[in-house]
Amino acid sequence: MERSFFSRVDASVICLLLLILMPVTVKFGNRLRKRLWRSEDGDTRGGINSLLGALFGLWGFILAFTFGQSGVRFENLRSMIVDESTYLRNAIMRADLFPDSIRTIYRAELQQYLEERITYYDHARDEDNLRKNMDENSKTSAALWATTVELEKKPDSRALAEDMAKSLINLFDIGTKREALLSAGIPAPVSITLIILALSICFVGGFTTPVIKHKEWIVIFTFAFLAAMILYITIDLARPMEGLIRPDAGQSTIVSLRRFF
Repeated sequence: MERSFFSRVDASVICLLLLILMPVTVKFGNRLRKRLWRSEDGDTRGGINSLLGALFGLWGFILAFTFGQSGVRFENLRSMIVDESTYLRNAIMRADLFPDSIRTIYRAELQQYLEERITYYDHARDEDNLRKNMDENSKTSAALWATTVELEKKPDSRALAEDMAKSLINLFDIGTKREALLSAGIPAPVSITLIILALSICFVGGFTTPVIKHKEWIVIFTFAFLAAMILYITIDLARPMEGLIRPDAGQSTIVSLRRFF
């Protein structure tokens, strides 16, 4: 699935730009006020304050909803990686039930599958390597399935092949779900809406403030920093294989399967 341009931009870049633009937007709004309302006494109307409060509430509501969805997606992915590790371990153990000649073939293919899965998680940020890895994994999956189909045609190995087929089907299904979950992320319109609302709050805040002194700038920069940091965590949670927050506990279960070989 082709990712949108916004989803390919690193979360730190997005939040750094937001951190810079928020104080600039406050300054722009304040200068626009001074240009338009030179003769005003500086009192802020209650309706404008209500609008600013509504913008804060709307931004907080969308951010809380998005953060919750990102957290759920992160936990689902970590659980899915553990399930994939379980299915792959079952397939490795069931390969031991076959005669040595067939067992050797299965173990070689399953080891290749395991290494491709580890590489998949290690190179999730690199689209070219990720696409190449997915192609290689598809070939390995096809080889595993072809081996199982051939064995199922033989009466003496049909029962074992049917059990192996069930394990492989579960393994392939969880892989498809995992890739779909990883490609989902936060929808670009939601992230853009959060950024626009944050900048709108800064503009309205600057426009309704008669004079911005040093202590006001401390509050402004604190809000900008916290808003950018929370947005970064929200986006990072929705990209669990790309950012700083990664499901290492789940991924370690995949790596630990190397001990079987």
